[in-house]
Amino acid sequence: MQYHYEALHMAALEVGISTEEWEWFVQGTSVKEIPRGTTLIRAGERVQHAYFCIQGCFRLYYTLPDGKDFNVAFTLEQDYATSYAAMVSGAESPYTIEALEESAVIVIPYDALLHFMEASHHWERFVRKAVERLYIRKEERERELLCLSALERYEAFLHKYPGLENRIPQYHIAAYIGISPVSLSRLLR
Repeated sequence: MQYHYEALHMAALEVGISTEEWEWFVQGTSVKEIPRGTTLIRAGERVQHAYFCIQGCFRLYYTLPDGKDFNVAFTLEQDYATSYAAMVSGAESPYTIEALEESAVIVIPYDALLHFMEASHHWERFVRKAVERLYIRKEERERELLCLSALERYEAFLHKYPGLENRIPQYHIAAYIGISPVSLSRLLR
């Protein structure tokens, strides 16, 4: 199967990255197929890469002390999957990232990304825009969990991830909105 960098390339063009800079980026990255059920990043591991999803779906989740999983986000096509804070700080990832479907990612080594940013203010802008989107989503998610009812959190999920309810099991949605699968079934009735 052939994968392309088009979506990421379009974002790069928007911030003024030149053809030469883009080719440099492509040479410093790679494409990797990720089978369904594969762990991309495991909680407790050091994070060396950012991943841009070309195809598929990932869940980012914490495992609670009682063994239950709590999904904090999903990454779909044309979006990033990584533990950014762990990558930048050199700390261990606090959560796991798992492929829920057959997926493909662009693997972006953090060292290469730092090199790109040091060499070009265009790459700094590119990364800043990506981090801003991540921060906005994190803030929205925090507000949802603290201020919305279960039904409102479900509606926010549908709005944020249109069509995802048809691609993943309901128990993953329940783990995302912070209720049991049984409660979600009741809520949907």
